[in-house]
Amino acid sequence: MTLSATTTRTFIDSTAATAGRPMGLDEVVLLADKDRKVPFEFSFEYQGVVFQVVASPKDQGTSIRFRAILGNLPYTSEHPVARRHATMIIYAASKVLGGRVRLSSRQHIALIDDIWVSEPMTPVLLLSQAAKLLVGAKPYLELLAVYVRPPMAPPQRLAAGGAAGDAAGDAGGAE
Repeated sequence: MTLSATTTRTFIDSTAATAGRPMGLDEVVLLADKDRKVPFEFSFEYQGVVFQVVASPKDQGTSIRFRAILGNLPYTSEHPVARRHATMIIYAASKVLGGRVRLSSRQHIALIDDIWVSEPMTPVLLLSQAAKLLVGAKPYLELLAVYVRPPMAPPQRLAAGGAAGDAAGDAGGAE
């Protein structure tokens, strides 16, 4: 499956505005509102990756959408070994995580999950679902970070003979 370039660009643009900003008390109070009818949006950072979350109260439960751009697949000409290993990790992660790790047509590696929970939307519910997602994805995120620089991570050397930070930044940075 591929993601549309428009969806990916919209996600990247929307996370840039809130990256690194903690959730304020005003937003937590809004989340705790039992009569809330509109979606609640927030983002958090984990190991250099920004996760965007949209939670919507529904009839008898909560719909939660997680989205994260994990980085860009390295170019074959710049990092052939890193690209090969990253591709194997993406394939394994997608297989084990039920297709939640995807590669877009623009070579963005994304983690996408849509969850339905038959409980009312609360801070505890959102945090527990985020933790559950991260626990399952953590081994793959850590392996992938060896070969792909997460979007918010500082420049580093790629494994398997990758070039210095500048080239790694080109592979994992802006388009």
